[in-house]
Amino acid sequence: MTDLSARVSHPAVQKAIAAVPNLVKLGYRLLKDPRVPVKQRAFVGAALAYMVAPVDVIPDFIPFLGRADDLLILAFALNSMFEAAGEAIVHEHWDGTGDVLEIVSGVIEWGASLVPWPVRRAVKRFLRGF
Repeated sequence: MTDLSARVSHPAVQKAIAAVPNLVKLGYRLLKDPRVPVKQRAFVGAALAYMVAPVDVIPDFIPFLGRADDLLILAFALNSMFEAAGEAIVHEHWDGTGDVLEIVSGVIEWGASLVPWPVRRAVKRFLRGF
């Protein structure tokens, strides 16, 4: 067995891969849910637009960092939406098991924490006044 196939067959990796469709459905459902503040939904929409935009803060042709900024901004936006929605609403829209949601939320929260503090603070201030 190759090193890569050993990593992909690890149960945690398999759970993470299996969670992707549920995460996409969760995001879509939260974006449609009127109980989630409009400003949080708009922030996720802006993060998704940033991901597909041809112009980035860090160009995509730079290995690793080019895609990392996109993913960190999306993680920050999703984490912000999860917090604004509240645990009950997030659980209501989640199709998977609770332990997988906990893992997914933890990874998203970790990714959001990697966004520099001044950026997080500025965005949160902007969203409060939006």
